[in-house]
Amino acid sequence: MILKIFIFFLFSFSSNLDKNKWYSKFLEAMYTPSGVSFNAIINQKQFDMNSKISAYVEVVDSLHLLIEINKETIILRGDTIQTYNKETNQLIIDRLIDSDIGIFSLLSGNLREINIIKTIPFKNTIQINFSIPSMNYKGFVEILKSGEPKRMRLAFSNDQYIDISIKDFKEGRLFKFNRFNPSPTEIINLYE
Repeated sequence: MILKIFIFFLFSFSSNLDKNKWYSKFLEAMYTPSGVSFNAIINQKQFDMNSKISAYVEVVDSLHLLIEINKETIILRGDTIQTYNKETNQLIIDRLIDSDIGIFSLLSGNLREINIIKTIPFKNTIQINFSIPSMNYKGFVEILKSGEPKRMRLAFSNDQYIDISIKDFKEGRLFKFNRFNPSPTEIINLYE
């Protein structure tokens, strides 16, 4: 369930040329023809529940990605989510809801309807602060000046957020997304 919340985050925005410049750099880094891969530490706070997980992520494009954590592999193909539980050998198939914004959006860089509030230059990074007015969400993406993401945060309210730290960002070398082909003992299709 944490991973579903972890899937919706990043694509268009408005105003100011300099703000757009840095956001465009971020999108260029995320959407290379050969895709990108990285390791992520995902911290989530939801009311009184805190969680921290490590993940390996492959982003093919804004609608195709793989998230691998200890016990699960999650594949996003368009609006279809496949979650394979390695321990129970179950495959759960579900759909994304168009209006949802969460972890998949953050990790894939697929943010819709965002407003860039401001960009803040630091010594080695740029922080792009944004809001999603239709959902009353706020967040930021911290990038290197090359556009490579280092940290992402999406706050749903004061006591609900997803914070993602990114390491080992690499272009290409996607080897798990196209090879994902589990042989589950049980398939649960939630959108049939």
